[in-house]
Amino acid sequence: MLKTQFSYWMLLVVVGMALSCSTTKKGVLNRQYHALTTKYNVLFNGKEAYAVGEAILGQAFEENFFELLPVEPINLRGENFDATTIVPGFDRAEEKAVKAIQKHSIKIDENQYNSQIDEAYLLLGKARYFDRRFFPALEAFNFLLESGANPSVFTEGKIWREKTNMRLNNVGLAVENLVPLVKSLTPKNKFYPLANATLADAFIRLRQMDSAVVYIQRAAAFEPKRKNKARYLFISGQLLEGLNQPDSARGAYAKIAALKRKAPRNLAIQAKIKETLLTPSLAIDEKQTQLERLLNNYENEPFAHSIHSARARMYLEQSEDSLALLYFDKSLQAPTLDSYTEIQNYEALAAYYFDQGLYIETGQYLDRLLALFDPSASRYKQLNRQRENLSDIIIYEKTVTQTDSILAILALSKAQQLEYFQAYIDQKALKAKKELEAKEEEKTFQLLRRTSASFYFYNSNLILQGKQNYLARWGNRPNVDNWRSALAIENLTQVQTASAVDPSLKPALLQETAENFVTSLPKSLQERDSITALNHKAYLQLGLIYKEKFKNDPFAEERLSRLISKKPADEIKVQALYHLFRIASTAKSPLAAEYKSTLLEEFPQTPFAQLIADAELDDNSQLITPEALYKDILEMFQQQQFGQAAQAIEPLLILASGTGIEPKAALLRAHIEGRLKGVEAWKTALSELSTTYSASEEAKNALALLSKIDTYDDLKETGLVYKNYKWIFPFLSSEREQTKAFFEEIQTNLKTLKQRWTVTLDPFNADYVFIVVHGIRDPQEVENVETDPRLVTLIQQNNQNFVALASQYRTILKNKNWKIPKDESNRDERTIQ
Repeated sequence: MLKTQFSYWMLLVVVGMALSCSTTKKGVLNRQYHALTTKYNVLFNGKEAYAVGEAILGQAFEENFFELLPVEPINLRGENFDATTIVPGFDRAEEKAVKAIQKHSIKIDENQYNSQIDEAYLLLGKARYFDRRFFPALEAFNFLLESGANPSVFTEGKIWREKTNMRLNNVGLAVENLVPLVKSLTPKNKFYPLANATLADAFIRLRQMDSAVVYIQRAAAFEPKRKNKARYLFISGQLLEGLNQPDSARGAYAKIAALKRKAPRNLAIQAKIKETLLTPSLAIDEKQTQLERLLNNYENEPFAHSIHSARARMYLEQSEDSLALLYFDKSLQAPTLDSYTEIQNYEALAAYYFDQGLYIETGQYLDRLLALFDPSASRYKQLNRQRENLSDIIIYEKTVTQTDSILAILALSKAQQLEYFQAYIDQKALKAKKELEAKEEEKTFQLLRRTSASFYFYNSNLILQGKQNYLARWGNRPNVDNWRSALAIENLTQVQTASAVDPSLKPALLQETAENFVTSLPKSLQERDSITALNHKAYLQLGLIYKEKFKNDPFAEERLSRLISKKPADEIKVQALYHLFRIASTAKSPLAAEYKSTLLEEFPQTPFAQLIADAELDDNSQLITPEALYKDILEMFQQQQFGQAAQAIEPLLILASGTGIEPKAALLRAHIEGRLKGVEAWKTALSELSTTYSASEEAKNALALLSKIDTYDDLKETGLVYKNYKWIFPFLSSEREQTKAFFEEIQTNLKTLKQRWTVTLDPFNADYVFIVVHGIRDPQEVENVETDPRLVTLIQQNNQNFVALASQYRTILKNKNWKIPKDESNRDERTIQ
């Protein structure tokens, strides 16, 4: 203040001297006067630009009261923190500060004789700091501290330097420098609150909340600005809540309320809500009354969403679910709803419905949440994973609802069906009428509303009647020329959708009458059986998912029990009984014995019954993990033990049903079937997998494999055919000893006769294996070897052997089209030329 007054008087002296001096001296003094005024104007403009930028940042910053408030807001929601700020003013403040330093610095022998330069460097650092260019800001603050600034500017510069260090994640260094500074300052120092608040911010970043509370309370106690004081008090209340000190936290929030209109309105409302909810002496009705009183104040209308949200959470904690859902809806419908409250409301509703087992509703709220986040954000990825985990159960729940409805209607007599659909049409018309009347009540044409003399377009009853008559007569038709002609509409629809939809499918122009609805129902037995099978399969999958994925045995038992009551096919019923047995065994229910008895009596030959019947496996089944079994079977597959793998895969599918490894096991089974039964069986198994586990990664892989198989024309051999032959000796899979002895003997003899020939043992299908001799360039070589005395007796043991080109042999393996020759003594039939 003294320096400012001194500079002001210096200006007056210069002006007086200019008035009383000669012309030459006047010119010199005018130049000095112009320099002084320019310097003050530059710094003044810079500070004004900085103040404008700071004000914009403060107004645009959106507070998140569901998390600990930042001591200092610096970035806006949705901005990239690594980029410079979008708030104007800071770049101009930096420009003015640099200009003041360049034009008005008086530095002689490393001493600065212009005290205003210290303020210019401070302004430069702060402008860069709020522009989020922290390294240049740190450089400016360091230069200020090294240049011997006056004590006031030096203290402020040191605090801002430590703020910058914290932004650069040098929090430990900031604490090390701030602790002695805070101790050296007295409460009367104007920078005492700022230094304590900055140190509290550093301790918050270090997760040392008990230390942070001490310093933020000191800052709040001596902060002269009510806006900052209210902020520090609110943060101290949040910290105390986190330290499980509700009484102390309530006291901090009460101090904000004591500031009355001097505190920012949003902080005051949130503090009042917190204070009310933290008061243990108040009953629920009294808390509700106080919150209602807040809501009745018209000045609090912009914060109605926060008050409704708080009431909803209060009722949710008291298990008053209906009231909680009501106030969550009111909060979401508020016109001033902010994004943070919207996110928290949706998260609370998603968690509530998930706990209730209502996964379709959970998925709907997760979908709304995902739209509020940037796809690159980590929170978006977490929510997306949760949504993907629910995708299967949502699909099957919708399938169950739709098929149950269709089957229930099909079970009615025709008269009952007509009555049902007529009631549906009437209800729809009544609902539409109410909606239309509600809209009409908002209009200002009071005299024209609901009168018999009203013009058609102003009478809601006539409008509704006209819409219903149109739908009953013409159905839901598009707004196109010649709309009365069904053929024209069909042609138009086919042209518009030819690239995406089968042109042979005609659009249904269904007139909304009960007779038409009944006519559109499935009529054939095949259609009804298809819907029934889909319904039973969906119930089974729901039971398995609830049991294995969500560990929700009550929901799983309810779905599986309802499935049993529907008398499904045996392959569905046996799986449902097995999993009901497992659920009952876990709960130690007497129903377990009943389920076990039914399985053993009605389905004794199934893998499920065998798994239960084996007492040792039954007792230790909880120790056998699907992952371990999958690993063992995969190893069998890789070692070409396809028959053993096929037998072991069925128990794995039983144990893995409903778990994340089930699609992997299904894909492995598809590959095993392909190796044992050929390409067509492989395609069928892959197609079933892609349909059954459509949302899994394995289904995508299966579709990709099917596409490749189709691309290569079912893996048919193409290209040049080289003279490379195979000599094949078929053996039954059951003839293990004979096969092993033959393999070893022919391998030993051929090492001396034909060193470049090799012998392998190739599985063909579930019944046969092939011993294959490779490296043959000419079939004549086979005839020469056959006559060798060392091999004549051996080859006579297997007169089914034949010679084939390598390409033909690959086709035999892929299509499984080899057949035993009728005349096994005829060599020509056993040779494929």
